Amino acid sequence: MSFKLTTAVKPQGNINFTAILYGSLLAVIASVILMALSGTVMFYTIFNERLVPVIGLAILFVSIFLGGLVSARRAGKMGWLHGLGVGLIFLVLATVFSTVFPHGVFGFTVLKKTLAAVIAGGLGGIWGVGE
Repeated sequence: MSFKLTTAVKPQGNINFTAILYGSLLAVIASVILMALSGTVMFYTIFNERLVPVIGLAILFVSIFLGGLVSARRAGKMGWLHGLGVGLIFLVLATVFSTVFPHGVFGFTVLKKTLAAVIAGGLGGIWGVGE
């Protein structure tokens, strides 16, 4: 009878945290780029200021959707969960940013922001695994 000792540790669970962090980083970068582009367009055109909250929500949605999509593709499984992780991390970062800068960038309520983050992340993740 022989005993085999191994020091290798098998990863537990099905969540790829590296993929979630990568998707979150992409979502932040996409958000910054989209905010810069929309800010430039708003500055150089005649613009109805009532649309700013809607555009902010759209930027949040698109950024998290892209981050969730990339995260799920990198993970290759459980896309909705990886996309949701991206949405929640982005939401935490946006909340911290809004706390540091009290006037904030986002002109919409926390509930709308949370719903958009959850839905965008989940849809992006589902689409990322599905393709």
